Amino acid sequence: MQRETRIANFVLGALAALSLLLLSLPLSTPVRSFKAGAGYLLDPLAYHGEAGYRRLAGAPDRIRRLLEADIENESLQAELRRGQWLATTVSALSLENERLRRELALKAPAGRSPAWAHVMERDPIHWYRSLVVDVGSDRGVELNDPVLGPHEGQLVAVGRVVDVRPNTSTVLLLTDELSAAAAYLSSGTLEGLIQGQDGPRLRMNYLNAEALLSEGDAVYTSPTSATFPPNVLIGRVARVNARDPFLTFQSVEVAPAADASSLQELMILRSRPLAGEESR
Repeated sequence: MQRETRIANFVLGALAALSLLLLSLPLSTPVRSFKAGAGYLLDPLAYHGEAGYRRLAGAPDRIRRLLEADIENESLQAELRRGQWLATTVSALSLENERLRRELALKAPAGRSPAWAHVMERDPIHWYRSLVVDVGSDRGVELNDPVLGPHEGQLVAVGRVVDVRPNTSTVLLLTDELSAAAAYLSSGTLEGLIQGQDGPRLRMNYLNAEALLSEGDAVYTSPTSATFPPNVLIGRVARVNARDPFLTFQSVEVAPAADASSLQELMILRSRPLAGEESR
């Protein structure tokens, strides 16, 4: 312990002696160079701006040029980083603008007043059950309003409104196990019932037991649907289930056209527009 104390005292004394020596030495070129270099290493920010120029003015020419070059290099690197960030931001905004432009060109089914909404929240545990959007009773949204989403230049069925608040609404997705909708297959216009499985796929039940079913067939909302307008795409048949001899119908698995994980904007089909929107 005493040995460490003696070493610490010796180092402190040596540094103090060196400081006094430097202070007492005349401001010769080597001393000024050492002071400028040491000061820049210890506190480089002090050499930026107007005060930094005054500090550099007293340094030897070669040291001053070296320090100025380093300061300029840091400034250019910071400018480059800002430029890269701006380029990334512009690119992201351009993509967002193009996506929104395509969505605004989509037309709502006749007889309905559309209200676009942004997805605010997803349940991380129950991904395929519901979404919260930023449109509510303030925009005329009501319970059981059908909800559509954009997919490859068209609107597809997503779900229905099950909870309405002043500025937000909860959308129950078709993939939720509590969801069901009347639907038909494009091949032979076979009617059935689309039901959620609380997963990435839907199940279509009650199809004619004698019908020939094929993967890839499109599934649309039926004119008999109590929620959705007719002929809205729901998805495509992903698998034809094996026939159960104890059932009088067939079933298929359906891959939804709208992926719950990629939904960002939704169109809520209101039964009537708010006052003042009719003239727009």
